[in-house]
Amino acid sequence: MHISKEETGALTASVKIQITKPDYEEKVSKTLREYQRKANMPGFRPGKVPFGLISKMYKKGVMLDEINHLLSENLYKYIEENNLELIGSPVPNREMSPELDFESNSDFEFTFDIGLQPAFELDLSILKDVEYYRITANDRMIDEQIYELRHRLMEHHDHEAEHEKHPEEELPALTEEFFGKIFPGIEIKDLESFRIKIKESIESSLAKDAERYLLNSAVEKLVKETLFDLPDDFLRKMAKANNDQSLTDDQFEVQFDNLRKSLRWQLIESRLIKDNNLFVSEAEIRNVVKSYFTGHLSNDEVNPEQEERLNQIVDSVLGNKEESTRLHDQIYDQKLMAFFKSQVHPEQKDIDYDEFVKIIAQKSEVNES
Repeated sequence: MHISKEETGALTASVKIQITKPDYEEKVSKTLREYQRKANMPGFRPGKVPFGLISKMYKKGVMLDEINHLLSENLYKYIEENNLELIGSPVPNREMSPELDFESNSDFEFTFDIGLQPAFELDLSILKDVEYYRITANDRMIDEQIYELRHRLMEHHDHEAEHEKHPEEELPALTEEFFGKIFPGIEIKDLESFRIKIKESIESSLAKDAERYLLNSAVEKLVKETLFDLPDDFLRKMAKANNDQSLTDDQFEVQFDNLRKSLRWQLIESRLIKDNNLFVSEAEIRNVVKSYFTGHLSNDEVNPEQEERLNQIVDSVLGNKEESTRLHDQIYDQKLMAFFKSQVHPEQKDIDYDEFVKIIAQKSEVNES
């Protein structure tokens, strides 16, 4: 087998893989012998079907499977060994890779087009202009929240009239008893103090919206203002190779534009992670899982027997790939958010919720135009 690379542009190249008969012959023969051993065909004893007949029936399919396996294994091995930093995924070049003719040929050559990552400078000072808001709750929001809470805890009574019972509903009074039901364990004496707690509760929830806005704004700014070229011709070819054929030309262009934005962010994000040590370690993930059962994050020494049982539980949880990925992403998002907070405007800016909604709406209109 021979593999070579040829540059075809500033950010593109082609990888040629030549596969000869010795590369696949032994494995194909071994697979066919296994087929023969298991074959059960009318007119032949089990395992005694002639090898020539088995070969005639299955050789092309077995060869195709083995050649595809060799291509995939060796292409990515070559990419890794040569430290090729790709953008997107390799695309088979159909024009330079003729149809397989197993009857006439035993040696084959395949060509894959690849896109290469561009070099670029990442200037984080542009994030200083990104606003980080603290969204404040107004009186209307507090009134609406209290209204909802009172209706949620509405008392039901049966009222007798003419020997018939009629259900009546009564809103709970704004008393210390009601305040205690909403905020158990917290002493609240009057309505003013209750409204303050409601306001804090609402604003605590709104903090997530503010963080989401910060994250989106930072990402958009980095993608827009970090300048570098992309191998657009290659990416378009890659997108078409993976394209849903039912898409119209206009739909494809929208999808392609989203792909370019996504790839630009992936490149920037990779640089952010590498330059600022935003990697998530296995130890961090395990520590988070442990905290679910110990109630806190701790590196304190524990009983060896307890530690062993705890590790078994952690192993079981992380054995679920979806859960492991979710935990990884959760920790990474927290790290990325903390990093962005350290880079943006030094102080949060107080903003009324209604004003915040207007800003979001205006931003959406700009993005859609």
